[in-house]
Amino acid sequence: MLEMASKSAEWLLLLCGVILILTSMIQYGKRTRNWGGLVTMSYKRVSMTAIEFKFYRSGVAAVILAIILRMVNLVLWP
Repeated sequence: MLEMASKSAEWLLLLCGVILILTSMIQYGKRTRNWGGLVTMSYKRVSMTAIEFKFYRSGVAAVILAIILRMVNLVLWP
């Protein structure tokens, strides 16, 4: 029971994280009309609004939590 809940939470966090990151990228692309800047978003600083930045960082945090939860799942239930 706990194993299924943990795996479900992992996938939910991962899905939410990816959706949040994509949302911030689409908002940035629509605002600046610089769709090539989306590629550089992960390794170079781009000018984002506060809302775009919050979506992006929340998405990154959710993905990192999903990865940590995956590691815990693999340790507890191999």
